[in-house]
Amino acid sequence: MTNKGAGSSDPYELEQKKVDRIYGRFDEVKKLVKERLDSTRTQKDLNLTSMTERDSFAAMYEDRLSLLRAGEYRLVFGKLAMEGGGERYIGRMGLLEGQDPLLLDWRTKAASPFYEATFLDNMGVRLRRHITTENRKVTKLEDELLDLNPAESEKELKEGLLSGEAALLASLEEGRTGKMGDIVSTIQREQDKIIRMPLDSTVVVQGAPGTGKSAVALHRAAYLLYTYREKLQNSGVLIVGPSQAFVHYIDDVLPCLGESDILIRTMGEMLPGVKVNYTDSPLASKVKGDLRMVHVLKSAIKRCIRIPKEIPDIFINGVELKIKREEIERAQEMAKGAGPYEVGRRVFLDSMCSLLFSKYERQSDAILSGEDAKFLKMRIRENSHVRYALNLCWLPLSSRWLLDDLFSKPAKLKALAPWMNSEEVGSLMREKGKVSEGDIPLLDVAIDLLGEDQVSKKAGSRGEEEEFAKSTMDLFGVSSSLVPASYLLSSLAPSEQKSLPERAAEDRKWQFGHIIVDEAQELTPMQWRMLKKRSLSRSFTIVGDIAQTTSLAGTRSWKKRLSAVFDKGWTLFPLEIDYRNPKEVAEKAAKFAEKEGLTSGGIKAIRSVKDSLEEIECANPEEEAVKKLVECAKEFVHSTRGTVALITEKGSEKEMAEKVRQALESEFGEKESERLFQGGWKSQIAVRSIEDIKGIEYDAVVLIDPADPGGGQGEGRRLEASRLYVAMTRPTQKLVIVKGGGPSFI
Repeated sequence: MTNKGAGSSDPYELEQKKVDRIYGRFDEVKKLVKERLDSTRTQKDLNLTSMTERDSFAAMYEDRLSLLRAGEYRLVFGKLAMEGGGERYIGRMGLLEGQDPLLLDWRTKAASPFYEATFLDNMGVRLRRHITTENRKVTKLEDELLDLNPAESEKELKEGLLSGEAALLASLEEGRTGKMGDIVSTIQREQDKIIRMPLDSTVVVQGAPGTGKSAVALHRAAYLLYTYREKLQNSGVLIVGPSQAFVHYIDDVLPCLGESDILIRTMGEMLPGVKVNYTDSPLASKVKGDLRMVHVLKSAIKRCIRIPKEIPDIFINGVELKIKREEIERAQEMAKGAGPYEVGRRVFLDSMCSLLFSKYERQSDAILSGEDAKFLKMRIRENSHVRYALNLCWLPLSSRWLLDDLFSKPAKLKALAPWMNSEEVGSLMREKGKVSEGDIPLLDVAIDLLGEDQVSKKAGSRGEEEEFAKSTMDLFGVSSSLVPASYLLSSLAPSEQKSLPERAAEDRKWQFGHIIVDEAQELTPMQWRMLKKRSLSRSFTIVGDIAQTTSLAGTRSWKKRLSAVFDKGWTLFPLEIDYRNPKEVAEKAAKFAEKEGLTSGGIKAIRSVKDSLEEIECANPEEEAVKKLVECAKEFVHSTRGTVALITEKGSEKEMAEKVRQALESEFGEKESERLFQGGWKSQIAVRSIEDIKGIEYDAVVLIDPADPGGGQGEGRRLEASRLYVAMTRPTQKLVIVKGGGPSFI
């Protein structure tokens, strides 16, 4: 390593000057955007059109300022020294100095050699330098020579900065923060190839734990939004994660990469206005994920169009109006082709009310017109006897009611789904008003079939606001043909102006330009059906690991599951190098996966960490696990960096968390214990279930080995093995497995 005080030829000093220059320009741009924002906000005495333009520009400057602030951390991270002379500095965003590029955005074509160049194909690059900064100060330089010409290499050899994958390995040694860190400065060639695949591709990334597949997916989102901005600026990108814990874990990465037009959701959040408040059993999840449920819903809805055994008599102004069975049948048949269920219902009601009006005219010898006819039609439609009779013929439905009715009547469900056995029918029975994640695709189908949409109801209130705005413009003599009412509405209520992700979150039918699915091996066929409808051009990035499938409805074969969704239009990219786990931990997990018959795809860990695996046998596993967690906290948690977790069974988190809290208070004191063990997503010390840790990593993990369930290689055992495999592969530094006295599973 070179002496940092060696004089003007010192590489650290030279790079510091360049970094200072780049940050100086960065500060100028940030100051300019801030001044323009302030100037825009203070504009006064504007007409309606100018007010709208002002608010649009203000929103644009606010977004730009937010992205600048997010990208400031480690703004510069690389340099390319080209064979023919000249240098290119690589960073999180592009900066110009006059007309010359001062810093290249990592997503540009000119920056791609930083990730793609190799000794065999150096792409015109002589030397690649990784630059590590902290608070704008250069703290570390790592060089890779891609052209070993002795005359040109002599200087670098003397400086002693040459290294291979040192930048990547150094990043792995950093303590976790409870948030996913971006990998933009350490992307490897095989990862970069996936990131830069064209937008019109369906990319499937199969990767063992620690291969960086989730980070690759996020960087691909940033790359696509940058490269295909015109195509995606009005549609955006959807990222679907496995849990709320995962969403919190990744939500800081994308702003740091310079992008914000991205909606992050779990499958349980895919319907606007619908909240999940119930957890299905594994069997219920599997049954609800079956594509045959679409036919079940269609049949259930079809049964709601019927002719009652007894048709009630109707009296209007003392006149008895009888409805014949054939009249109902004729009106129903005519309405069935009108569209979704609710549209057909309106057509049926209109037809029957017109029929009753004609019957009234004939039987009362009255010919009504104008206001009299209008009044009588209203009386007929609002008559309680009429409404009761017609509702019996075409039931008023909502998607929520349909599922509540279906999942509370086993005999009815069995009649509609003869392919279900009694155990499967019983697994779906629940209290009314409950909504599970597995219900979301079913509700989505029901809404399509019924034509009933929660979002359209919200849109109705917006329409009323626009009508009010239009009447206000008319009052002041402003032509709506020159200035749309929506302009006035946005000017009068700036808070109503929403970002693309906010608008997409409220629109069930929003079509995204690209969809990224993480932990995709867990998705059911019904969930895939729902997601496929949300894509404009079947543009997907799908990442997962079939060895980590923990759901009965999940997949053990990408070919079998995805060919049914995308036919043959997808490409599989395997990632095999485990960057996260120490070699000792990765090998332990791989042996366990092989023993349990999991398809792990092989794990090739690249770094060995002393004392990274510890296995303990004891009489009281829970007590020992808490003790080891405290020891790991003392070793790996410092200031605001470092995270450790105790992984326990679902439902026992609160009980174990209380034991951990008491132990931490005894060791660190009440105040420091409270800071470290907050209980939320920012907690450096955590107690989590396996369901909440998918896609997340910690410095150290303490895992209680459950008793061996015994019994062959059944599906139940394999799912439990997959869950333990997930838990074993979370740590970057250390795994502690605590075993009881009985037969061990791991």
